[in-house]
Amino acid sequence: MITTDERHSTLLTVYPLFKEEVYRRRHEMMRWTAFGSAGLLAILLALALPPPTSRLTFLETLLIGLASLIWCGLFCALIRQQQHRHRQAKQTLIQLEQALNLYAEGIFVEDHSLYPQTWASDWTRDKTGLLYYGTLGTLTALVLLALSFS
Repeated sequence: MITTDERHSTLLTVYPLFKEEVYRRRHEMMRWTAFGSAGLLAILLALALPPPTSRLTFLETLLIGLASLIWCGLFCALIRQQQHRHRQAKQTLIQLEQALNLYAEGIFVEDHSLYPQTWASDWTRDKTGLLYYGTLGTLTALVLLALSFS
């Protein structure tokens, strides 16, 4: 049987690991968005830089358009995977915080909890994923639009 001290020690050991995991997954989502956006911007610049007299053939336009869509889809899938893992780590982190009584009133600070109660649920309303997908989607739309004019 695990004693209360052993349980508390275990919680204190795994808590920073999950805290770091939450930050690492968020960083990965931002990193994949940056890489995907950089690739799409490179395609956009490549389409904008040549002189207007050099037109792309239909096949070239189709291939670049398909490649852009695949590129966007790949990075959206990578972000979705990181987002799923981020949510799992965040849920576990909150469970650890609750087990450590960080949301309980009066334990650490008189008449208050150490962590605000809203922290336990704020993450469910996080809209940063929309920013990541929106950025990639907008850049892909711009590439397709540029292709329609070339």
